[in-house]
Amino acid sequence: MICQGRRADQDGLVGSRTRADRRLHLRHGTVTQSDFEFFGPCCRVRVSESPYNYLDFGRRNRRCGCARPVTPGVHVMKTLILLRNYLLLAAVIAVVVSIPISGRLQFDQRIESFFSDDNPDIQHLVRSRQDFGGDEFVVVAWTEDRLLAIDGDYPPSLAAALEINVLHRVDADAAQRIRATTKLLNQIPGVAAEKTQQLPDLLDAADPALRRFKNYRRAVLRLFEGTLIGRDGRTTCIVLQLMPEAEAGIPRAETLAQIRAVAESLSADLAVNVAVAGEPVQVFDMFRLVEEDGQILFVVSLAILSTVLVAMFRSLRWVLAPVGLVLGSVVATRAILYLVGAQLSMVSSMLNSLVTVIGIATCMHVIVHYRDLRRAMTLQPPDSNAKSDFPAVARQTLTDMAAPIFWTCVTTAVGFGSLLVSQITPVRSFSIMMCLATGVVLLGSFIILPATLGSGSRLTPPANVPMERWLDRALRVTCRGVEQKPLLTAVTCIVLFVAAIPGVFRLTIETDFSKNFKESSSIVQSLQFVESHLGGAGSWEVSFDTPEKLTDDFLNEIKKLTEELRELTTEDDSIRILSLTDVLSLPPRGVLGPVRTLEKATRFQPRLIESLYIEKSQRMRIVLRSIEQQSSENKVSQIAKIRTCVREFFASRPELSQTAQPAASGMFVLLAELIQSLLDDQLRSFVVATVGILACMTIAFRSLRIGLISLLPNIFPVAMVMGTLGWIGMPVNIGTAMITSVSMGLTVDSTIHYITAFERARRTTSVTEALQIAHTGAGRAVVFASLALVAGFLVLTASRFVPLVYFGALLSLSMIGGIFGDLVLLPLLLRWTTPVSSHDIAMQTETPDNPQPHSS
Repeated sequence: MICQGRRADQDGLVGSRTRADRRLHLRHGTVTQSDFEFFGPCCRVRVSESPYNYLDFGRRNRRCGCARPVTPGVHVMKTLILLRNYLLLAAVIAVVVSIPISGRLQFDQRIESFFSDDNPDIQHLVRSRQDFGGDEFVVVAWTEDRLLAIDGDYPPSLAAALEINVLHRVDADAAQRIRATTKLLNQIPGVAAEKTQQLPDLLDAADPALRRFKNYRRAVLRLFEGTLIGRDGRTTCIVLQLMPEAEAGIPRAETLAQIRAVAESLSADLAVNVAVAGEPVQVFDMFRLVEEDGQILFVVSLAILSTVLVAMFRSLRWVLAPVGLVLGSVVATRAILYLVGAQLSMVSSMLNSLVTVIGIATCMHVIVHYRDLRRAMTLQPPDSNAKSDFPAVARQTLTDMAAPIFWTCVTTAVGFGSLLVSQITPVRSFSIMMCLATGVVLLGSFIILPATLGSGSRLTPPANVPMERWLDRALRVTCRGVEQKPLLTAVTCIVLFVAAIPGVFRLTIETDFSKNFKESSSIVQSLQFVESHLGGAGSWEVSFDTPEKLTDDFLNEIKKLTEELRELTTEDDSIRILSLTDVLSLPPRGVLGPVRTLEKATRFQPRLIESLYIEKSQRMRIVLRSIEQQSSENKVSQIAKIRTCVREFFASRPELSQTAQPAASGMFVLLAELIQSLLDDQLRSFVVATVGILACMTIAFRSLRIGLISLLPNIFPVAMVMGTLGWIGMPVNIGTAMITSVSMGLTVDSTIHYITAFERARRTTSVTEALQIAHTGAGRAVVFASLALVAGFLVLTASRFVPLVYFGALLSLSMIGGIFGDLVLLPLLLRWTTPVSSHDIAMQTETPDNPQPHSS
């Protein structure tokens, strides 16, 4: 055995071997470069001179002065291997008991769950629902050949139809169809039948005198243009108001399913498209797609990753272990969440898929390390008893990998834990869930892996990965390139990083909620139909207090407020406003005053009046309808202008006393607010993740230098991905909002394994050799694990929910960028910042022509 080490030199046991001699043995294939990592690590083995098994160095440390003493971790791992069957049995029992419990975990499909209870808009929304019965509207729209009863050629638009001097009314066949469909819809549980609005009843609800008044009918049609009748004069709709789900008696999903069933039946009868749209439909479809895709993609990702493992290692054992870890972790995590009263949300639907990639990546590093140790064992003489060394290989593998596994799980948890700073409640819940799941994966690793590695008298080692020789060659070339051209490598990284940073500040926010669905989806098709033929499907409101008894002065002031709001939106055709004073202004305009007119209108249009004014609650609202499919800038501008106008209006009129500040709110506002908070959350969570990972890495390696070095290779891919998004103008949505912190937590795992290998080799070798050892040893596992993660995350791109597609694609890009950071930028930083040691000095003085003496 030929050894080299500081302690060995001091004892005079061995001399130092020349660098040329070490390379000679590498070329002859005696010991591979990657095997250096596992021998002592300061020992260099040649088969012909090795009477001892490397794995027994812990017991024979007297014979090798460079061998490290047995650490407490060895005893712990030995105990885990001895108790492996009992631990595995206990884990199996726990998982079996957890299966029925985990199945009870519910999926919270309320949009209110995205906000805290003390959010002002949520409180306003709750009060509005109490006063007006809700603000969730569903539109069922279609086009009639002849909607209005007009003889001769049908006019091309509603404006042209109103110029015809006739008593405008709905065509008899169309009116019958609309009323029959309304009757079916009103029978559906969850629909507030008394608040349903449709055109025939609205035109015919007035007293007999008004029914024969042409100007009144023209005014009604103009007032509800864009809501109940389209500009084309042919499109109409039925507006349904949904009851709160708690009062409906059936789930919201069933209510919407029955509404769609009625629409499909009507579509089949008319042979035309019947659209069903509205914020409740969008929200429901979002949750439905996320829940269904989350379950399907979990199974698919697990199957794909299992296939990857089979292709890599070609052994059933090396597939069952990670799959068992993943399934057990998912079941246990879901059971714990149910027991503590938690619920899944749209964000946490990715829980299963993320646990899959975390668990399999953890196993991947252990399997590769175990395989390299077994490969090293084959270098023993033919007469050695390799069979007896299997338990020692397992023990050594677990001892070497215990600390990296622990710290990778900790940093992953820190990455997810940084999402706790989010303003969005489900994101914070998802953060806690993933921290819990990561802890379960960590615990499960030390139960599954000892049984996997320590069981069986003749355990077949994992096979070589296809094209692994090409990978080894590429790794050596990469390492040599960083070594020979460090300045060029550094300049390239700096240029890419500096070019990406301005793009981060160009990121925009996507508040078009319809962009969360693919263009081919039914919800987008319905939304496009409604908003192109009728008007905005986004509903919101301005609500405020009223006097106990309405007065003419008060109603006149509200009319002024309505006019001011319309003036703000004169040039904005994407918004419609409906106020109580609009109804009171319908002809014939008498001299009775607003209050008397209201009393009269209440007798003939009770549903319309009650949708805008509730005398019992002393509340009134102005309803706004906005286009959902518009740019984020327009939405934000609309909301800001309306809120400012309302605030200034009531502030300038103290006589209109209000118990609470009037504000614009509703589903439209909540959805816009939800997306708008994402960019700020992303920046905050990124800072928290950076600080947390810095602290973890500093503690793990007991070096602030290492902590700082570890950040740059992981910030680099995040900056590149987010900067590219900014430069190409791709907006940030709920799927990309978590990329920075999550990718930091996942990519740093490979950094930990690389630095661990480097530090282990650095104890007895130069920086150059330590980097070569880490590059061809841990670097191989980094590539395998990262590619497995990419395969798992790419499954998300098959989702029907666009944010999941973005999340999977961008996180895959971040993982690929992490490979570049760990194999190019990290070795460069380690090379420049690692202090010079005696080994570096010795390596610099060694030359092939003047070798140093050595002994064996």
